[in-house]
Amino acid sequence: MDKDININFFKPVGDFMKKDVAMKKKIIIVWFVSVFGFLLLLKLVADPNDVVQLTLSTGEVITQVTGKSFLTETKFLGFPFHYWYSSQFLIALFIFLCYIYCKFIDKLESEHESK
Repeated sequence: MDKDININFFKPVGDFMKKDVAMKKKIIIVWFVSVFGFLLLLKLVADPNDVVQLTLSTGEVITQVTGKSFLTETKFLGFPFHYWYSSQFLIALFIFLCYIYCKFIDKLESEHESK
């Protein structure tokens, strides 16, 4: 066994691995935008004028932005939309992305078995 096998995610070799890595990159981008894009959107649409003042036990007063926006005030299935999106939709999206990847890899393997 003199053959050197070098597997690199960032430099895929062969048609199978190139397609596999391309699909993984697409899935990671969808996940990243879904998670961090929504957090950025929440931050951008928050009302900066809606503040609350807290008094610490030392007597120091802290002014804090509440972060209220139409995304936090909207109800969806009985929950605030931002909570539902983060706690339920993102989990369902993850499961869906896993399903898509499994279907893709099954199809890709069947294509390469016939070659």
